[in-house]
Amino acid sequence: MPLTGTFQITQWTETIEQELANGTKLSNAIVEQNYEGDITGTSQVNYQLYYGQDGNAVFNGFETITLASQEQQQTIVLKHDGQFNNGVATSKFTIVGSSEDKNLIGQSGSFESIEGGKARYIIAT
Repeated sequence: MPLTGTFQITQWTETIEQELANGTKLSNAIVEQNYEGDITGTSQVNYQLYYGQDGNAVFNGFETITLASQEQQQTIVLKHDGQFNNGVATSKFTIVGSSEDKNLIGQSGSFESIEGGKARYIIAT
């Protein structure tokens, strides 16, 4: 049964690393998010982005999700491969680390942005 829900971007800090020919650029972004649904918690993502002349981007990065738990701190680490195209961000990701449920490692998922800095996620389990 897949894990589904939404996340909300709460902070986006982006730094241009290189401005290239024809208005293209490379940048780094540190993004903080809140998760709701089957996964509840907060996350921090470190993205590397390449912006083309049209303002669209491709990106990759790693995300650490800290699960909301009354017990010990639990984390899941995602490896992202995504794009931003015509105002919509999408990413396919793989779970590369999990502090509690080792069965999650290797599982894949995706997200697609919706309005207001929110996105829907799904993880196949």
